[in-house]
Amino acid sequence: MGEAVIIGVVTRAHGLHGMVRARATGPTLAGLPAGEHVTVTDRDGRIHDLALVSQAPAGADLLIGFDAVADRADADALRGGTISIDAARLPDSVTPDEFYVRDLLGASVVVDGRAIGTVRDVINGPANDVLDVVGAEGASVLLPFTRDAVIAIDLAARRIELRAGLIDPLAGSDAGGGGGRDAG
Repeated sequence: MGEAVIIGVVTRAHGLHGMVRARATGPTLAGLPAGEHVTVTDRDGRIHDLALVSQAPAGADLLIGFDAVADRADADALRGGTISIDAARLPDSVTPDEFYVRDLLGASVVVDGRAIGTVRDVINGPANDVLDVVGAEGASVLLPFTRDAVIAIDLAARRIELRAGLIDPLAGSDAGGGGGRDAG
């Protein structure tokens, strides 16, 4: 397998016949048909190549049946495990505005023509996603990942350009009263 991408997490066993409850990390898991193979890495690090037998929505979760999981004990052994597939099997994005988080991690972030760091994480917030950007000194800054804030994204060049005004230009310097703007 190439690069593994986590598409779900097994939350617990369900019933007596080997079903599990899983929480999807995106739309990929729910879209897989019966017969598709996934890799489940259990909480002890053991790797299981399993085929989906069935799945059904259950609130925010999915109820999933796997081919080699016959009873509650087998299902409970997967609790806390991750469900993954090879990155090459991920569907292409349907719009130019959609990105996989893994494609943004490590990208250089430029604000007002100044490189400020690289994307360490993308945080899914209630209103919008936020980029966790870490600078050369290890300091972190959170920046909005919205249509209003983003000027350009070049995945091939691993570069995200954000509009001016998102970062205090005096932050981190001795000017302006210890790194911030003077209130007076």
